[in-house]
Amino acid sequence: MQRAILARATFDEEGHPALHRYPPVHELIELHGPLDRELLAAAVRLATDDVDALRGRLRTCGSTVRWVPGPERPPVRLKEVDSGPPLMVAARSLRAPAYEPFHLQNDPAARFLLARTAPDHHLLLIALDHACADGRTLVLLIRRMLRWYSALCGGPGAAPGGFPSFLEFAGQFAAMARERSAAAEYWYRALRPAAEPGRRRPAFPGGRWQPLHDRFTELRTRHALSEQELRGVRETAAALGTDRHQLFLAATELVVSAWCESEDGSGAPRFVPLNYFRNGRHRRDWLNVPGPLAEPAVTVAPDSAHGEEPHGLGAWLAGFAAANAASPPFFGQALREFETPETEADRLVLFNFLPPLGRLRAEGLRVTPCSAELSDALEPDDARNRFGIYVRLLQDLEGPLVLHVDHDPRVLPDGGPFVAALLDVIALAGRRPEISTAEACRFVRAGWG
Repeated sequence: MQRAILARATFDEEGHPALHRYPPVHELIELHGPLDRELLAAAVRLATDDVDALRGRLRTCGSTVRWVPGPERPPVRLKEVDSGPPLMVAARSLRAPAYEPFHLQNDPAARFLLARTAPDHHLLLIALDHACADGRTLVLLIRRMLRWYSALCGGPGAAPGGFPSFLEFAGQFAAMARERSAAAEYWYRALRPAAEPGRRRPAFPGGRWQPLHDRFTELRTRHALSEQELRGVRETAAALGTDRHQLFLAATELVVSAWCESEDGSGAPRFVPLNYFRNGRHRRDWLNVPGPLAEPAVTVAPDSAHGEEPHGLGAWLAGFAAANAASPPFFGQALREFETPETEADRLVLFNFLPPLGRLRAEGLRVTPCSAELSDALEPDDARNRFGIYVRLLQDLEGPLVLHVDHDPRVLPDGGPFVAALLDVIALAGRRPEISTAEACRFVRAGWG
């Protein structure tokens, strides 16, 4: 992740990285009940002070930039902002800090901003510098902060222990030269289909192609899955031997490919490489490592793993999920290192499964993710995006599984048919797994509203 960020960074007068274009990773949570603000401030300090990923800095050393551990970066502290009604606070006081870039040398690596919106209601914004942290780190820190708050309040349970070291995690890659080389060759091959000029550009009904640097995701379609829809997704995922987010990624791939003209006119999907995120922690014992470990990756076709394309929709979706689950980690490298202008120009869609916060607890408080209305109030005015369609899958234990589709209206005028097509493909794979992918694509196109 850091390598990708440095490709878009500006440097200060001393030659060190100063600013980058990636927005912070952030979360807004609601705190219901009487709050001890001094104890919360202490909990923020205790939760962040020993996290080495937040204390180091990116420094230019000769001809390279290195992550230098140590206490040089200012510590993270809780800051209170003006009180008021929730929507007003979100828009006026929290929106800018949620997206404002961090100075890589002078700023703390995180912002914790607290706003009182009623006698027993507060909003807490947590924003992390993406050069130091990813979405998984955000979840880990929120949980740890709340555990520290409970411990300071005298609640049940022991105080939380420390996190594994990001420095130790990163250090293992030095001894993996062979694995790094094999991974680099794999990703060079994976990008080749994306370099075919002008041949993998989906065209959605009523929309038109927009070039890479002229995309604005100004519209959002949000769909909370019903119990019946969720049950169908679970059953299809179990039948295909995959999980829900891999199944949705596979369905997104097929729906996008359905709108890319096939070479032979058969109606079969012409594979369109998509971008997607994964957490970058390729061993289970490293799942709790904080740091900038998320890996932007590009999808590969099912035949990349099986020698020939699987027959039937169910087999295709299962094969796609298996092929992309088996793609190697980057071992400290970044997809951008293998990119060329030709490989990235035609990629239009980004998919992300955001790690769930889970059930949040703090002594004397009810803690919830922010409402959809507050989330919308936090959205920036600038809707520029490298992608014309951004699909997000959000899941919290307190609420339903939610599909978000942010889209450029010139590319995708209406996100409703897109969401419906994703669910239809999954349902079709559950009912008729033997149906051909060509028929599935015709089904998508015929049912588009």
